[in-house]
Amino acid sequence: MESAPLTTDRNRAPIPALFAIGIAALCIVSACSTTAPAPPREVETQAPGEAISEAERWRRHVAALSAADNWEARGKVAYRLPGDGGSASLIWHQAGAASTVRVSGPLGVGSTEIRNAGALIGVRRDGIERLYPADAAPWLPDGSLLPIPVEALRYWLRGLPDPTAASSELERENALASELRQAGWIVRFEAFDRGLAHPLPTRLRIEAPEAGLVLRVLIRDWQFGSEDS
Repeated sequence: MESAPLTTDRNRAPIPALFAIGIAALCIVSACSTTAPAPPREVETQAPGEAISEAERWRRHVAALSAADNWEARGKVAYRLPGDGGSASLIWHQAGAASTVRVSGPLGVGSTEIRNAGALIGVRRDGIERLYPADAAPWLPDGSLLPIPVEALRYWLRGLPDPTAASSELERENALASELRQAGWIVRFEAFDRGLAHPLPTRLRIEAPEAGLVLRVLIRDWQFGSEDS
């Protein structure tokens, strides 16, 4: 296992207690089945018999997945807070920098669609869309305002650090991320689908220690290459 500090500043913002389902909407819980083309395998150019270092394998892995910016993840997230808990199903669609997330409870109850719109977040519920600051959007039906790490989550789901984060601490094992700390969050990558050209997470644990929040994320299906929502 290798630890590698990436940058040095940390900003820890408090997260309200009802953060859970909102993060579910952007986190995107159980086995994983992968369909559609996976990110292209990078051609290796080392001399015959020459071993590739773990650091170089990690570099290639990050480069390949960072370039794969049209994808969809389907799964479920369960959350736990002091005195509270629950779960929701999730569909996360990524097309370049644009994220569209659909989250709902059992039988589609409480269906909500969320999309990033530059510095704003669009939340559509009951056929009406409203725009909010990304750090204070009402993700839940009761209108709770929740700070969401929108940009970071689209990287974390693929097992990558957010390259724009002000602070990062990364642990790797066998050229894959095993634990990541960014902006007050702890992300543990507990399982990968290793049958792919570039393995993708199937189970994550995401924590906000200052809020006492624990999320358990399972991704059942990965699809790559579609640009349509």
